[in-house]
Amino acid sequence: MRNGIAGFIPSPIGRTFRTMRHRDTRTRPAAALILAALALAGCSGSGDDRSLPAYKIPAERARDGETVLQGKTGQSADMRFTVIGLSHAMTDVMGTHAAMDAKGAFTRVRILAVNTGRDIQVFDTWKQRLVTADGRAHSPDVNATMIKRQPERISVGSSMRVEFDLWFDLPRGARTKAVRLYGSPPVGSLSDPAPAEITLR
Repeated sequence: MRNGIAGFIPSPIGRTFRTMRHRDTRTRPAAALILAALALAGCSGSGDDRSLPAYKIPAERARDGETVLQGKTGQSADMRFTVIGLSHAMTDVMGTHAAMDAKGAFTRVRILAVNTGRDIQVFDTWKQRLVTADGRAHSPDVNATMIKRQPERISVGSSMRVEFDLWFDLPRGARTKAVRLYGSPPVGSLSDPAPAEITLR
C-alpha cells in the first residue's frame, strides 16, 4: 500500500494476502520544536502592557482653587512623576498647630510618584525645584511644608505609588513655568539622575 491504501500480493499456495502500510505519524523534531514554541508564546503572552487590564483607582475631588492637570508626566531614574494639581497665589497656610503668611505667594504642586524599578527609591523633597518664567529655580518652602505636614523624605518601594504636595513661596507676580523633579540615584551611582522637567502651562 502507498499512502495508506491496501495492496495485494500473491501467495505460493494460491491464497492472496492483503498488506497494509500506515503513514509515519511521528512528529519530526523540528516541527515539534516549532509547535512547542508557539504554545509557549500563546501561554506567556506578548509582553505588551496594552494587553493588561488597568487598575480602577478611586477618584478624588480637587481642592478649592486647585487646577486639575492632565498629561503632565516625566521620569527621573526609576521614579515616574505626574503633576495632577496646581494651586497658586495663596497668601497663607494653616495647619493643625500653626498658620503663616507667605512672604510672596504660595504655590502648591500636587505630585503622584510611582517607583517603576525593583529597588527602593528615596524621594527627597528638598532637592525638588519650581522653575519660574524668568528662569529662576526655587526650593520648596520649609515652613509651609512643615505646617501642612508634608514629607521631607519618602522611601518608595518597588511598584509603590505615593501622592503628596510640594509647597513653594514665590515672589508676588512670578509665573510658574515648570517643576523639576528628581528621583534617587541608581545603585552604584555617585551623582543625582537627570531630573524630570514637567511644564505647568
